[in-house]
Amino acid sequence: MSSDPDPVSRPADTMRERVGETRVKIWFLISANRWLVTGVILATTYVLLLVLHAFGPSTPWKLVSTNGIASLFGSMVIAVVTSVTLVLSISQFVLAGEIGPLGEQRERMRNETEFREEVEDAAGIGVSPVEPARFLQTLIETAETRARSLNNAVTSGPESAQFDEIAAFTEGLIDHSQIINDDLAGADFGSFDTLLPVLNYNYSWKIFTARTLRDKYDESLSDDAAAAFDDLIESLRFFGPAREHFKTLYVQWEIINISRGVLYGAMPALAVAGYMMLEFDAAKITGSVFGISTAYLTVSALYVLTLSPFAVLLAYLLRVLTVMKRTLAIGPFILRETEQLEAVRYEESSEVEPKQR
Repeated sequence: MSSDPDPVSRPADTMRERVGETRVKIWFLISANRWLVTGVILATTYVLLLVLHAFGPSTPWKLVSTNGIASLFGSMVIAVVTSVTLVLSISQFVLAGEIGPLGEQRERMRNETEFREEVEDAAGIGVSPVEPARFLQTLIETAETRARSLNNAVTSGPESAQFDEIAAFTEGLIDHSQIINDDLAGADFGSFDTLLPVLNYNYSWKIFTARTLRDKYDESLSDDAAAAFDDLIESLRFFGPAREHFKTLYVQWEIINISRGVLYGAMPALAVAGYMMLEFDAAKITGSVFGISTAYLTVSALYVLTLSPFAVLLAYLLRVLTVMKRTLAIGPFILRETEQLEAVRYEESSEVEPKQR
């Protein structure tokens, strides 16, 4: 039996709580509708321009006496065309991964079919669901069922008191599985409602802790309890490849959405930039609003409008990159420190504390 320090304290149920980030940050990065985030980015840019105009050193007459507007929007034309070309190149790269000879397509089909059959054997069902959310629910329900079996095996005997740590672990796993199952209910693929619960399901910690406890109590476990431990670990291991598969599909889905969003915004942005270069005359716009010249308000608003393709790109990439960062490791590896993850030694008195409700 090993004496190396191993973390066995139960972490929080959500990704946000485990990494100690605020609700607002998580909402902005991954949870919020991307079009809403695009609007927030554009609105923030516009407000920043107004604040700089109001409090920074400025020369309002330059707006009507120089060709600065034409130069500004001329550079935006180049930037928009370049960004569209870049996004289209990325889209072609994604599409290239989906195009291949018959042999490669058959191999992909074979791998997915074999994986589904293994899950069906483990879950004891005839045909696994085809919907991604429901398939993930099946994996979680299988782990939950096996956790109940393990809990029964270690709590039904006369020496159950010595297995309180295992019982606490299985009870926590069952509670968390039920929460994730509820979150996945009715989720449609393509929306982030499918992927967010998957991020919250910390299967890496569950595998690691199950293996740690299995090794720690190896000499004391009955044959039924040992077999139940092995079955639970096996079911948890299915979750990693499944999550990575659906994450890959989701990223491809989002890249398509990015491409469409940038293309939707590119033509209006180019039209506005072209008008500002060819005909716009700021001298014909007079007056002010709250001390800010109407000409500046108008030019700033049209400039922000030309930024819409970049705002769409930024909004979607914030989510994609955050998801990729949170799911870099596959298997029982935890890449970041969490408040709940502490090292303890077997010879010390340690418990898997159930989460307080």
